[in-house]
Formats: sequence, structure tokens, C-alpha cells
Amino acid sequence: MEESDFREFIQEYAMQVRISQGEASLTSVLKQVIAENPDMKAQVRSSVALIKEVITKVNSMEEDDLSDEKAIIAGDEASEYEMLVRLVSEKMTGNPDLKDHIESLMIYGSYAKRLHVVGESDINFLIVLKSEDSTEASVDVISKIAENIVTPEIAHIFDLMILKTEDLKELEKFGPDFTHIHGLYAKDGETLFGKNVFADTNFTDEQIRESAKILLTESIAQIQEIIQAGKDEGLPEDELDYLIGSSIINIAFSLSCYKSGLKSVSMDLVKPDIHEEIVEVWGSDTEFSSYYPLFEKAHAFKLGIKLPDSDNFLEKSIDLINKVIDYAKLQTK
Repeated sequence: MEESDFREFIQEYAMQVRISQGEASLTSVLKQVIAENPDMKAQVRSSVALIKEVITKVNSMEEDDLSDEKAIIAGDEASEYEMLVRLVSEKMTGNPDLKDHIESLMIYGSYAKRLHVVGESDINFLIVLKSEDSTEASVDVISKIAENIVTPEIAHIFDLMILKTEDLKELEKFGPDFTHIHGLYAKDGETLFGKNVFADTNFTDEQIRESAKILLTESIAQIQEIIQAGKDEGLPEDELDYLIGSSIINIAFSLSCYKSGLKSVSMDLVKPDIHEEIVEVWGSDTEFSSYYPLFEKAHAFKLGIKLPDSDNFLEKSIDLINKVIDYAKLQTK
């Protein structure tokens, strides 16, 4: 793409970010551009200075100059996220072979709190089936409905967990797939059908912190597996950086939940913005403050972008892992 066209292209995204977040930042613009245009990673990586220049210009624009863009963004967002929520709700609860077996259909997480980032955040759906019913047939019906609804275009924003009512009292058996942290966020989520099955559940700080340890252990194991696979296959360090970016973001989120406990929900901790929120959780001068730039770079790597001064990312990530293991007293392999 020619520079003039690319500049205009980036300006559209910067305007979208400024409207939705109040101010456009480099990482926020990059993540939206790459999420929706993965084939443009190379040009984006080589144009960071130009992108910064465009962002500065957009942040200085008057509100009147953004009015038309606001209307476009509102329509685009509703057409994807709201459409998926509506389809899942209608198809699941409107199916005669399924409706009577559903105790609850909910959404939770960043979209339920409307803190999602378009193109990056997924929608976390939770279906709770009545324990006294045969769940195998219901799960088959749910799977077939999901296959028909979730096209390749929207598959990246769809996440579904299926539980039975009897499971709600023993969430620990699901490991990292659905912890007490997930339950806490579901309690604060949005009910689409039935009742909020966690409404009367009293979670504890200990449960949230134990769940955070489970998630931390899982993320650390993923990173260790990626590093080992990289050594076995002779992958360059740059490629490893990109592969572990998501897991570092997961560590930042889980670490913040470990620190915050029950306050995690009220503090609106969500993964898309955790690289910025972690400063609020830990403060500007703590034992983890030296890793804040690492989380910022991890967020960029997750989107396929390498920020300046990222050459020691892998080394710093390993250092973080050792720090977290010691801090949270984790049992790792």
C-alpha cells in the first residue's frame, strides 16, 4: 500500500480507537489493525514512526471531526458482537430439544462488561444444563447449533463453556478451563436466559487466589513448552517472542487477580487492557514494576508487532516466570 493510502488507512483505525477509548495509543491502534488485517503485519512493523505521527494528529482533532466516524463504529460493532449474542440466544433457547434442559445461558468477561476491544476480545458464553437431565444429548444439540452459527468470520470471538448445575459446587475439578475466577466474572455477567446461577454464590479471596495460581501454572507451562519446542525445532528467538506473547498477557491477568482477589471484578480487570491496568493493581513502584514494559511488549507481540527495545523479551519473560513462581509459591514441573 502506498504511503498516502496507508496513512489514511491508519488514521481511520486511530479515530476508531480514540472514539472508543477517549485517546488513541500505539498499542491500541496496532492491535486493532493487526487483528482485522493480519496480512499487513510486515508493513505495520516497518511503519511505527508513521503510525505514531498519525496517532498524534488524531488525538489533537476536535470532537466535531469525529462525529461521522462515531456512527460508523457503532454500526460495525453491533453487527458482529451483538449479532452473535442474539443468534446464540435465539438458537439455543428456541430449540425444542434443548430449551427445557437449560438452567442458564449467560455471557461473562470483557464483552459482558462492555469493556471489550473490537477484533481482539471474544464473547464468553456459559450454558448450564439441569443435572437431572441427560446431558450427552443436550451437548450434541448445542455443538450442532454452534457449528451452524459460528462461521469462520466470527469464530475468533466465540468461546463456550458447558456445565451442569451439580458442577457449580466443585469448579476446581475443571482446572484452568473454568475456575472460581471465571465463576466470579460470571456472577457479574449478563443473563440471556434462565437465571444467574452464581447470584447467590459467595466466593472468597482464597478461592480467587488459588484459581489465579492454577491459571499462572498453566500459562507458565505453555511458555516452557513453547521454548522447548523452539529449541527442538531451531526456531529463531523472534518467533518465540511472538508465540509466548499471549501467555505473558495471561500471566499479567492472573497475577493481578492473585493480588486483587475478590476486587478483580469491581476493578474491571480484563485481558485486553491488562497491560495498562496492572499499574493500577500493583502501583508504580513495586517488585513487579520493572516488568510493566514487558507486558506492553507482550501485548504487541500477541498482535504480531515488535515494539522498539524488545530484543531481550524472551530473557525478561523467563526472569518474570521465576519471579512469579517464587512470589505465588507455585508448584511447577
